[in-house]
Amino acid sequence: MSEEENIEKQPIDNASKPTEIKNISEENTQLPTTDHQLQIENMEVHKHPHHVTHKKKWGEYLLEFFMLFLAVFLGFVAENFREHQVEKERGREYVKSFREDLCKDTAILQLNIKTLKRLSIAGDSLVKVLQQNRIQLPQDLKKLYDYNLASLAGFSIILTDRTSVQLKNSGGMRLITRKKIIDAIIDYWAGIDQLAKLESAAQELRLHAREKSYLIFDQRFYADSIIYGKRGISEQAQLMTKETLVLTEFANRIAHLKNLFKGPYTIYLTNQKAKADTLIAIINKEYHLENE
Repeated sequence: MSEEENIEKQPIDNASKPTEIKNISEENTQLPTTDHQLQIENMEVHKHPHHVTHKKKWGEYLLEFFMLFLAVFLGFVAENFREHQVEKERGREYVKSFREDLCKDTAILQLNIKTLKRLSIAGDSLVKVLQQNRIQLPQDLKKLYDYNLASLAGFSIILTDRTSVQLKNSGGMRLITRKKIIDAIIDYWAGIDQLAKLESAAQELRLHAREKSYLIFDQRFYADSIIYGKRGISEQAQLMTKETLVLTEFANRIAHLKNLFKGPYTIYLTNQKAKADTLIAIINKEYHLENE
């Protein structure tokens, strides 16, 4: 075969090769496409529960709702328990503070009981001297001047209200959950109110008796200095008047005042102290504070 014939045949052979390569390429490109489609179809059949196109069953919704409800409920319970513990501790602190006030009140009440006893004794002595008309001798006049000061001495019952004000104004009573303590506190407050009324009545009687005494006793005969809690009285002491009507009215006012001191007032003070002692005992028992 000549060279020309070979040259003519070569293009025919080269032309067939691209066709074969093209066919192979087409086959190779078709395989991945087919596998990809299978994967997509498989994913569509087996969708993940969290896939955006996944349709949940009613049981899954119910489970999620239950879990959410349980989380919220447990959070509410925990917060409510925490608040309860805080309020319980605050209530305990209020009770302890109130007990401290009661301890101070018992001392104040006991002191006032002694004060009223002293005032009533002086008033009783003053009334006897006037009723017996012992107004002539210098020693009797000096006693009258002394009894006048002693029976009309100033007094005031000021109990500790530090914790009571907080309990009343800030709603602290709701933090105290022991019924025995609540009842005892209310009863104690009621006793304080009654004492306040008695003190107001006693102060009014004292004021009227004091006004009447200015017509009888001359302040010039009282010494300016006070020795051992008592003011000295001049040996030349005289009454400004010896009129029977004036002296009798003054004696009646003193008698009324000292009877109030000796009777209802002292009784209420004694009862109030007993209430304070009882309330302290209840608090110690309910909160186990005996050793605090």
